Amino acid sequence: MNKFFALWKKFGMVFLLTIMVIAFTIASPDTFFTTNTLLNILKQASVTGVLACGVTMMLITGDIDLSVASRMAVVTLIVGTLLLKGVPIPVAVVVGILFAVASGILNAILAELLQTSMFIVTMAINYVWTGVCYLTVGAAIVYGLPNSFKSISQFNVFGVIPSIIFIFVICGAIATFILSKTYFGRYLYALGGNREAARLAGINVVKTHIMAHAVAGIFIGIGAVILLSRTMTASAMTASGTYSFDCMIACVLGGVFISGGGGKMYQAILGVLVINVMFNGLTCIGVSDYWQMVVKGGVLFLAVGLEVLQRYFAGKQKEKVPVKA
Repeated sequence: MNKFFALWKKFGMVFLLTIMVIAFTIASPDTFFTTNTLLNILKQASVTGVLACGVTMMLITGDIDLSVASRMAVVTLIVGTLLLKGVPIPVAVVVGILFAVASGILNAILAELLQTSMFIVTMAINYVWTGVCYLTVGAAIVYGLPNSFKSISQFNVFGVIPSIIFIFVICGAIATFILSKTYFGRYLYALGGNREAARLAGINVVKTHIMAHAVAGIFIGIGAVILLSRTMTASAMTASGTYSFDCMIACVLGGVFISGGGGKMYQAILGVLVINVMFNGLTCIGVSDYWQMVVKGGVLFLAVGLEVLQRYFAGKQKEKVPVKA
């Protein structure tokens, strides 16, 4: 069974992605396997993918952040409001990303001070930021942003690749480098695997925890900016969106451990692609949004179930290893 999970880790998502593309192409050849549809899938995956770069780091440390969507909403409202006031685009973008970083640091500090799980902290913080959004703009929609702001996500790099996809690729490469090639990345795995063991090994677990959420905040801020650039509107409704759960579902489905200590960035990216292909394909063949919500919940159960089974059989394998006297 361990061999199966090893193969699934390496090739499972690629296999699943290939099967889905073939199945949806056969089921809806006129609407699914077209240039426009495939580009739309990649554009939609780009927002979730950039967010997943940050969410993956938090999951590896063993944290579940429920405040991603509300923080995104605040970032879009900050950037949108500043742009309407005539603030230069680079300045507005930097201010928005700095808020995402600061709010991530706040989450980590609160969790450390209260000695409680990030799940509880971000559940409360999610309500706070959602309330702030509605208190600020109510049900209004911020629009009328400068046309030049579109170029962040809608400019064609080399005349072919939409810039939003290019940003996704760059963020994925940077996140992969951080997790696989830096001491900081190793510390994140150590922190998620066993916090006490990491502390005894000389790692400053509090500093690493805070830094993890600060770095994740950069990706969340970038994700919010490219979302705003793509839609050219900002509203408090973004806080009620499913971005927090969509990212987690994609990451866990790809193979990132929801309990911390395991997973690779490429797995999360493959999970993002699988989720977006799945729901775009279901839309193309006429499956209603309500059934898609049911499927989304089922996918999360499946992903968590695979992780539990993987850990179970890995434990059984360790029990069989003979101990030398």
